[in-house]
Amino acid sequence: MRYCPFAHRSVLALIAKNVDYEIVNIDLMNKPEWLKSKSSLGKVPALEISENVCVIESLIVSEYIDEVFPQRKLLPQDPYTKAIDKTIVEMTGPIHSLFFKIIRDTPVTDDALNSFINALTFIENELKKRGTTFLHGNEPGYADYMIWPWFERLPVAAEFDKILSIDEKKFPVLARYLREMENDPVVKAYKIPVEIQKKYFENYRKGETDYELLS
Repeated sequence: MRYCPFAHRSVLALIAKNVDYEIVNIDLMNKPEWLKSKSSLGKVPALEISENVCVIESLIVSEYIDEVFPQRKLLPQDPYTKAIDKTIVEMTGPIHSLFFKIIRDTPVTDDALNSFINALTFIENELKKRGTTFLHGNEPGYADYMIWPWFERLPVAAEFDKILSIDEKKFPVLARYLREMENDPVVKAYKIPVEIQKKYFENYRKGETDYELLS
């Protein structure tokens, strides 16, 4: 689904690895019957390798892509660094959670907000510790691309609720990092224009989905 941040992850991996691929977008509100033959959970993304031979779940799909195609390794080769990068991705869970609460116009608890701030702080500190432009180094890698889809959407979602705004004074390194990510060719190749994102979210909040906004 073109607007799904989870599917977004795996497309970024494909683009970064310069792999030829074909996308079949799904209407998740009216799923086709054949989807279960590609995704046993009926979710996206599903990467079809050959007829009805598929890999599902965004992080697993992205790791599979990185392992199968040797060019431009996205995951670190050092086991410890790889573990930390996967931890960073897992730490963004509260960001996903708060994002969806705002987009669905559901109440936000203090715990959800504090967890969101803690996740931003964790990434800020990790960037400071590494002293590199991206988490992966001089160019984005696995952790960068796996967390990016939510950061791409936060500025638009913040128009619905300012609590999703990132305070540049409190998170200067993270703010600089996000500007660098915005200019990455891989990110730019699949970026959804802000006005399209906003229109989609406005419709979503009303219980409507317009999948044709980008057509």
